[in-house]
Amino acid sequence: MTDVRTTPESAAPTESIPTPDSLGLKEMREVIRNIPGYMSRLRDKHGPVVRIPMGKDEVFLLSDFDVVQDVIVASSRRFDKDTKKTGPGPDDWGANLETILGRNVLGKGLVTSVGTYHRRQRRLIQPVFHRKRIAGYGSAFAAIADEASAGFTDGEKFNFHESMYELALGMVTRTLFDVSLESEAAESIRTAFPREGGPLRWELSPFGKILLRLPLPANRQLKRGLKNIDDIVYAMIEERRQGSGDGADLLSVLLTVTDADTGEHLTDLEVRDEAVTLLMAGHETSSGALTWAYHLLGTNPETRERLHSEVDEVLGDRLPTVEDLPDLKYADAVYSEALRLYPPAWNLVRRSLEDYTANGFHIPRNSVVICSPYVLHRDPAWWPEPERFAPQRFLADADPSDPLAGHAKAAGRPRLAYLPFGAGPRQCIGNVFAQMEGVMALATLSRHWEFEPVDKGPVRVASDITLQPRGGLEMIAHRRR
Repeated sequence: MTDVRTTPESAAPTESIPTPDSLGLKEMREVIRNIPGYMSRLRDKHGPVVRIPMGKDEVFLLSDFDVVQDVIVASSRRFDKDTKKTGPGPDDWGANLETILGRNVLGKGLVTSVGTYHRRQRRLIQPVFHRKRIAGYGSAFAAIADEASAGFTDGEKFNFHESMYELALGMVTRTLFDVSLESEAAESIRTAFPREGGPLRWELSPFGKILLRLPLPANRQLKRGLKNIDDIVYAMIEERRQGSGDGADLLSVLLTVTDADTGEHLTDLEVRDEAVTLLMAGHETSSGALTWAYHLLGTNPETRERLHSEVDEVLGDRLPTVEDLPDLKYADAVYSEALRLYPPAWNLVRRSLEDYTANGFHIPRNSVVICSPYVLHRDPAWWPEPERFAPQRFLADADPSDPLAGHAKAAGRPRLAYLPFGAGPRQCIGNVFAQMEGVMALATLSRHWEFEPVDKGPVRVASDITLQPRGGLEMIAHRRR
């Protein structure tokens, strides 16, 4: 195991940490087009600790699994979400939500809150995502995906990512608020935020703060959308507080949460912040993951046929249930491999609260440290042919002769070699929910449909908040014969 606990006095000075050359304007433009790929190349060229020139902040990319384990899990209280904005920093890497998205949209939900407040909120909310409770939403996932599949037309070219956005939004509005996608509330939620990010991503650019102050249509739309969402959520909170209190949707369950020490419930503001956080995180991440999964299946026909065979054998013509999940092993492996290649939370950013040592190098207090699942998921030591789509990596009973089979590396693989939902005290609280939602949707849609990418070449990736195909992704729907 790597020694990450040497004293700062015995560590090599910060200046000795491998550092790439400063980028010119042309190189910077190329980097911005594919920031995750650039960071992966930094690890390949400079090693597991890299100092990145980023204006006033000291920024370090950490890719040693033991160091990442220490930062994210074992010594997590020595680090926290970055809430300091002192110039170019992690916001420029699409990792930090403590800008307009955090302040005005998510408030102090689990994604953006820090310190003791975050620990309290997580302790209170964790029971909401108990496995048995989440299992109860399985039939809704399948039914909503089946409704979506009824809208496909054989041979039609369409924006598949847009369809998955609608599907994921339908799933989260049903389970969170118990409303359908056709409802007035869902329509207000759907139109609240400009697509492709708009103002939510402008602050990532050098001129973002100027753009946010201008009376632009997208800024006005965001302001109106936030008010609409607040009006909807607070009205639902009031309705449920006046009701019987036995609702099964997540919003109703949040209202029953009680602090064991004080006996207090969450305030309306706290419930609002957590509900909006679940709303945003739930559809943004799942829509991207399903889009990438079907893009990968579309360019790997043998894998797609194996998925179809499993779905046919397990389901026939019926919808999947939660009881089918143990038999949908290949569907689960497909979704897991898509998350490996395109982890929604592709960057985990922390600020060091004290001096730290990583691989013998001194990391000063108040530095920004980046632990990137995108980079870690491409370590060839544990993921041979890391850019290849190979679901068998996640199958314990895969062909023993296959060098990419799950059993080949799983025995010695570091725990955090795969962390699509993060890890430690800030791990995505809805990770079980998200995995089940994705596999159920994948199995449901694949019963009758397959999708062919219009462009077989590489897809441009938007890496601002989550990994999404930039500009959407055109696919052709084909009904299975």
